[in-house]
Amino acid sequence: MLKLFKKGVSMAGFDELKTQLEGSFVAEGAAGLEASIQINIEGLTNFFIDINDGNLNVEEGDHSDPKLTLTFDSYETMESVFSGDQAAAMQAFMTGKVKFAGDMTLGQKLGSVFKAPE
Repeated sequence: MLKLFKKGVSMAGFDELKTQLEGSFVAEGAAGLEASIQINIEGLTNFFIDINDGNLNVEEGDHSDPKLTLTFDSYETMESVFSGDQAAAMQAFMTGKVKFAGDMTLGQKLGSVFKAPE
Protein backbone atom coordinates (compact mmCIF):
# COMPACT_ATOMS: atom_id res chain seq x y z
CA MET A 1 0.00 0.00 0.00
CA LEU A 2 1.18 3.46 -0.85
CA LYS A 3 2.39 5.48 2.11
CA LEU A 4 2.81 9.21 1.64
CA PHE A 5 1.48 10.74 4.81
CA LYS A 6 1.65 9.97 8.49
CA LYS A 7 -1.70 9.67 10.23
CA GLY A 8 -2.50 12.58 12.47
CA VAL A 9 -0.76 15.23 10.37
CA SER A 10 -2.91 18.33 10.13
CA MET A 11 -4.46 19.28 6.82
CA ALA A 12 -1.68 20.45 4.54
CA GLY A 13 -1.71 23.23 2.00
CA PHE A 14 -0.66 22.53 -1.57
CA ASP A 15 2.96 23.57 -0.99
CA GLU A 16 3.26 21.13 1.91
CA LEU A 17 1.63 18.34 -0.11
CA LYS A 18 4.06 19.02 -2.96
CA THR A 19 7.03 18.92 -0.57
CA GLN A 20 5.83 15.62 0.93
CA LEU A 21 5.39 14.05 -2.50
CA GLU A 22 8.78 15.24 -3.72
CA GLY A 23 10.43 14.01 -0.52
CA SER A 24 8.94 10.55 -0.79
CA PHE A 25 9.57 10.11 -4.54
CA VAL A 26 11.88 7.23 -5.54
CA ALA A 27 13.30 8.02 -8.98
CA GLU A 28 14.65 4.49 -9.45
CA GLY A 29 11.17 3.08 -8.87
CA ALA A 30 9.80 5.37 -11.57
CA ALA A 31 12.40 4.50 -14.22
CA GLY A 32 10.61 3.87 -17.51
CA LEU A 33 7.24 4.96 -16.11
CA GLU A 34 5.26 7.70 -17.83
CA ALA A 35 2.09 8.61 -15.98
CA SER A 36 -0.18 11.49 -15.11
CA ILE A 37 -2.28 11.20 -11.96
CA GLN A 38 -4.99 13.68 -11.03
CA ILE A 39 -5.76 13.95 -7.31
CA ASN A 40 -8.89 15.81 -6.24
CA ILE A 41 -9.76 16.55 -2.62
CA GLU A 42 -13.37 17.72 -2.57
CA GLY A 43 -13.73 21.25 -1.26
CA LEU A 44 -9.98 21.77 -0.85
CA THR A 45 -7.69 21.40 -3.84
CA ASN A 46 -6.98 19.62 -7.08
CA PHE A 47 -3.46 18.77 -8.15
CA PHE A 48 -1.71 16.40 -10.49
CA ILE A 49 1.44 14.36 -10.56
CA ASP A 50 3.39 13.83 -13.77
CA ILE A 51 5.98 11.06 -13.73
CA ASN A 52 8.30 10.82 -16.71
CA ASP A 53 11.06 8.19 -16.61
CA GLY A 54 12.28 8.91 -13.09
CA ASN A 55 11.31 12.58 -12.98
CA LEU A 56 8.47 14.02 -10.91
CA ASN A 57 6.43 17.15 -11.47
CA VAL A 58 3.64 18.16 -9.07
CA GLU A 59 1.33 21.00 -10.09
CA GLU A 60 -1.78 22.55 -8.63
CA GLY A 61 -4.85 22.42 -10.86
CA ASP A 62 -6.27 19.92 -13.32
CA HIS A 63 -4.37 17.76 -15.80
CA SER A 64 -5.80 17.79 -19.32
CA ASP A 65 -5.54 14.01 -19.81
CA PRO A 66 -4.67 12.02 -16.66
CA LYS A 67 -4.17 8.25 -16.85
CA LEU A 68 -5.62 7.89 -13.34
CA THR A 69 -7.86 10.15 -11.28
CA LEU A 70 -8.31 9.74 -7.53
CA THR A 71 -11.08 11.77 -5.89
CA PHE A 72 -11.23 11.91 -2.10
CA ASP A 73 -14.15 13.22 -0.06
CA SER A 74 -11.76 14.85 2.44
CA TYR A 75 -8.11 15.39 3.29
CA GLU A 76 -8.51 12.91 6.15
CA THR A 77 -9.61 10.20 3.72
CA MET A 78 -6.60 10.85 1.48
CA GLU A 79 -4.32 10.81 4.50
CA SER A 80 -5.82 7.52 5.68
CA VAL A 81 -5.51 5.84 2.27
CA PHE A 82 -1.94 7.04 1.71
CA SER A 83 -0.82 6.16 5.26
CA GLY A 84 -0.64 2.49 4.32
CA ASP A 85 -3.65 1.30 6.34
CA GLN A 86 -5.07 -1.27 3.91
CA ALA A 87 -8.28 -1.77 5.89
CA ALA A 88 -8.95 1.98 5.89
CA ALA A 89 -8.21 2.19 2.16
CA MET A 90 -10.60 -0.65 1.38
CA GLN A 91 -13.30 0.85 3.60
CA ALA A 92 -12.88 4.26 1.95
CA PHE A 93 -13.29 2.68 -1.48
CA MET A 94 -16.27 0.52 -0.47
CA THR A 95 -18.09 3.47 1.14
CA GLY A 96 -17.46 5.82 -1.79
CA LYS A 97 -15.09 8.13 0.11
CA VAL A 98 -12.50 7.61 -2.60
CA LYS A 99 -13.26 7.15 -6.27
CA PHE A 100 -10.96 5.88 -9.01
CA ALA A 101 -11.21 6.60 -12.73
CA GLY A 102 -8.79 5.40 -15.36
CA ASP A 103 -5.88 2.96 -15.17
CA MET A 104 -6.26 1.15 -11.84
CA THR A 105 -3.04 -0.83 -12.45
CA LEU A 106 -1.17 2.47 -12.37
CA GLY A 107 -2.35 2.94 -8.79
CA GLN A 108 -0.76 -0.38 -7.87
CA LYS A 109 2.61 0.76 -9.26
CA LEU A 110 2.73 3.82 -7.03
CA GLY A 111 3.99 1.77 -4.08
CA SER A 112 7.38 1.45 -5.82
CA VAL A 113 7.44 5.11 -6.82
CA PHE A 114 6.92 6.64 -3.37
CA LYS A 115 8.49 5.58 -0.06
CA ALA A 116 6.91 5.71 3.37
CA PRO A 117 7.43 8.87 5.44
CA GLU A 118 10.08 8.72 8.12
